[in-house]
Amino acid sequence: MHRPLIRLKKSLPRYILTTVLHQSKRTVPISLKSDRKKHPLWSSAAIISSATIHDTTTDTALPAVLAANESILYSIHNAGIPWWATIVTGTLLLRTTMTLPIAIYQQRAMGKMINLAPMIQSWAETLKVQVAKESKQHGWPYQKYQQELQKQYKKKVNSIYGHHGCARWKMLLLPWVQIPLFVSMSLTLRHLTAYPLPWLGQTSSLPAEGLSDGGLAWFMDLTAVDPTMVIPVMIGAGNLINVELNAWYARENQSKTQKIMTNAFRVLSVAFVPIAANAPMAIGLYWFSSAWYSVVQNIAFKIPRVRTALKMPLLNATKKNKSI
Repeated sequence: MHRPLIRLKKSLPRYILTTVLHQSKRTVPISLKSDRKKHPLWSSAAIISSATIHDTTTDTALPAVLAANESILYSIHNAGIPWWATIVTGTLLLRTTMTLPIAIYQQRAMGKMINLAPMIQSWAETLKVQVAKESKQHGWPYQKYQQELQKQYKKKVNSIYGHHGCARWKMLLLPWVQIPLFVSMSLTLRHLTAYPLPWLGQTSSLPAEGLSDGGLAWFMDLTAVDPTMVIPVMIGAGNLINVELNAWYARENQSKTQKIMTNAFRVLSVAFVPIAANAPMAIGLYWFSSAWYSVVQNIAFKIPRVRTALKMPLLNATKKNKSI
């Protein structure tokens, strides 16, 4: 960093070089005669100092997960793929390797639950009779009868699901993987576009090289927002379609908790439109790709041939269980 300054030592006074080198926090032995007079190259030295000595980069180390995501994206991009295709390809790669196997596993469990509906309905009627007899013997009030019936029904349902390898907790397995992946990739792309990260602040002073002109069609600048609102609206539509497809698929056996989560995801799907409208296109493109990947996946899971190939139980035309 100090070599250009050393070349000027014959024309620069000692105190100027001392000041500049002190700012760079380097110690370089200089043997020059003292010159306390104003020197015409003072302004030049100041320019050199600010241009070559001070580094305005604010790059900081990323958490391991974000660094891994960044490495994957750069590996794809360095193969000669433009940034917009890199983001889409990275999305497809991560979703296919990380969330698709879990989604298949979950669909197998959900298919079993739906096909077990007739058995559960039969047990519900049996439990009504059994608990009614117990209630009559012990003189329980109606409220006590209902509480005992619900308790035994829930215990029996969990026992049946557990015996057939489709416990209710498996229905929540996919979000525990997909949501962290979604958040980490969003933060990684936010870092690449030089936007500040939550808790970490400004981790990059400049966007990744090529992002500002690595887009497609009307969104060439991936560091800017979508001025047409097309991508944000498509993100919201894709998310809402996914919520409705999942709700329709599990309509036979939705618990109270699952219904609450479904309504919450409906609200989030609509809320994502203004959020995406204020996000850089690099993030919006990832959200768009991820949302519509899920749409295609959910539709494919309804096709009998696909279900057979993936060893998923075929869905029987069963009626919705009556509530007790």
